[in-house]
Amino acid sequence: MSGHVPAPLPEGNSEASKLLVTVVLLAAVVSAAGLISLAVILVGALFGAEMWPGFVGIAWVGFPIAFLLMGAMIVRNIRRRRRL
Repeated sequence: MSGHVPAPLPEGNSEASKLLVTVVLLAAVVSAAGLISLAVILVGALFGAEMWPGFVGIAWVGFPIAFLLMGAMIVRNIRRRRRL
């Protein structure tokens, strides 16, 4: 392998960094809520309990939202790296 060292990424502006951190945290919280809801649904089904329909809604909606947020972050990074 050659001794080529990639150039460091340029420092982004503070506002874009704060937005990225916000999106990352939002994606993590939404996916964690979906996982917790799914766990509650599965444990409730194991014991035959009736679940609050909100748990099902959170699981159905939370995972796709988190997936789209993570996909948007990947697309943003790809576009940013191609501009270099």
